[in-house]
Amino acid sequence: MNRALRSGPVHALRRTPGAAQRTPYGAPRAVALMLAMAWGCGAGAGDESPPAETGADDRQVEPGSPAGEAPPHPSEALAALDPRRPVPLQPMMAWHQKQNMMAHLVAVQAITEAAARGDWGAVAQASRPLESSPRMATMCEHMGAGADGFTEAALAFHARADAIGEAAKVADGPGVLEALAATLEACTSCHAAYRQEVVHAAEWEALTKVSHHPSPHPSPPPSPHHLPHPLPHGER
Repeated sequence: MNRALRSGPVHALRRTPGAAQRTPYGAPRAVALMLAMAWGCGAGAGDESPPAETGADDRQVEPGSPAGEAPPHPSEALAALDPRRPVPLQPMMAWHQKQNMMAHLVAVQAITEAAARGDWGAVAQASRPLESSPRMATMCEHMGAGADGFTEAALAFHARADAIGEAAKVADGPGVLEALAATLEACTSCHAAYRQEVVHAAEWEALTKVSHHPSPHPSPPPSPHHLPHPLPHGER
């Protein structure tokens, strides 16, 4: 083994000056590389200089934002991505509208549950919150005061819902399902065309030319356990 080492590149380097140049890929190159790595690790470990300070110009910029400008608020970014027509509403009005939408879903749930049992009386009762009424028409006109076409779409939804109860009163199961499908089609079409846009009261009044101050005490949102005509226990 000693003889093999003495005949290797290291021994040749000791005997012959300049051997490293003749054997560029031999042991001298490996030793130099190891020394450089050791020096680099030592320098990194002992380098305690503080990190470079970053200024306002180093902040992240959202894609598409001009350089040096703060990114838009997430709600503004979402509105820019959403192509639907905005329905301007004051905060409490927007919450009231959401409650109405949740109540509509609860009614649809009750209708489908009752229809599955063939209980047409329960279907007629569950469809009442969806049906047309003077109060519902006033609400739709109020909510759509700042968006062209919204009131008409909302009134059409309730008009279609009238057919659910009418079919249920004569125990017309297929008619109930057809009327429910038509009602849901009006619902999804409206949601596909419009979106809420929450604005301050002054802005809403400027857009609608109407003065309105909604109640600051909203009622809790509806749930399947608080239906206007709850289903018998155990049949949900």
